Amino acid sequence: MDAVISSYLRYSATDRRSGCPRLSLTFHAKPNIDLEVDTSVPITFTIAREVDDPERRPCIFYWDPKEDGFGQGGFMLFRRIPVGFFNFDWHPVSINPSQSLLLAKSSLSSREVPRSDLYIKELLPGTSVSWEVSLPTVYFDSFRPGHYYETLWVGGQIPLWDWGTLAEHQNCKLDPKSPPLILPSSEKQSLYILDEESDIDDVGPLPPSPPPLLASVCQKGGGVPILTLSIAGPATLSLKDYDPSSRLRYAVTATLFYEPAPNISLQEPIVFHTFLFRDVDWRQEGFRLYRKEHGQWQPYEIRGSFTYHRYRFPNPVLKNVGRNEDNDFHALSPGESWSFTRRVTDFPDNVVPGDTFRYCYKGAQLDWWDWGHFQDHKDTVVTIEGKVREPEDNGGRPALVVPASNYVEFTVVE
Repeated sequence: MDAVISSYLRYSATDRRSGCPRLSLTFHAKPNIDLEVDTSVPITFTIAREVDDPERRPCIFYWDPKEDGFGQGGFMLFRRIPVGFFNFDWHPVSINPSQSLLLAKSSLSSREVPRSDLYIKELLPGTSVSWEVSLPTVYFDSFRPGHYYETLWVGGQIPLWDWGTLAEHQNCKLDPKSPPLILPSSEKQSLYILDEESDIDDVGPLPPSPPPLLASVCQKGGGVPILTLSIAGPATLSLKDYDPSSRLRYAVTATLFYEPAPNISLQEPIVFHTFLFRDVDWRQEGFRLYRKEHGQWQPYEIRGSFTYHRYRFPNPVLKNVGRNEDNDFHALSPGESWSFTRRVTDFPDNVVPGDTFRYCYKGAQLDWWDWGHFQDHKDTVVTIEGKVREPEDNGGRPALVVPASNYVEFTVVE
């Protein structure tokens, strides 16, 4: 282990107290993170009791993977920094615990042992328990594309523990016990943040975002069905409303309605690819967030990695439309509608109470659609790479444009 990283180790197996259960902690996270795709990093913590633990009695303990896993200094993140042409050092990533409630200090308060609890567990020699949580935002936001990191458990303590089973301690208090249990340091894990490979810095200022596609200018003739989209959402967004990865979230309900064009005699159903309705917010088309600044609505420009090279790793796949095994398509008959929920999570970092936002679907052309229902397309196979890439030009059928929706406005509150 690197000397710099080793200097941060707090506890080893030799620090365990005799007469205490021998526990160890390991964690697992995927080795590569793509900031264009990943909005969080799931981490699995596992606490195991040694098979050859001399103490054979069962034990119980309290351990919160968020507060104890990240809040008592046991978890550390290191960034590789180049030194000269051929060498590098590891520097710890500085985290201010006050930035996140997830990094609260471990509690030493007594806790009642209920019949079942997510954080009070029982272990016998050779057994283990696991929790999956998301890496707190204060760590995730520190990642830099193209950089290498090491994650490490440097060691920690479990003050709330006792001998016995959960059944024996039910409805009793679990108090801090001396000496505390020791969770020795574990093996470091490597993590690489994929390079955005974005040329956004080379092109200068971003070009103007296309205006919303209004229904009055969208082509409604030519034997093309008409799809209209409306959205609805609450009037306020609380700063306390976070998703599991600690990102502010605002839920929008969208409804797509199908009505036939006036000159279509056959009232036929249609099948279409739903990618444009499920894709991330994008400045070119689809959904878009606006912020009110100095009395004017300004589009919120998300990271450049979403604007350029959005599909840097081509992975075209063949999909059977009729089978719709991955729910990539939807079918509607005239007069029917399809509702779905979008959760807006890409907000500016400096959101404060009183900020006002707008959200809308600014319009887009469907990448693929056809007449018929799923049973009519049991032999239809398309190539998908984000959008449908083959057949090109939608198989010669006319373009189907879904015009811009209404706006929903909401204000940020405490």
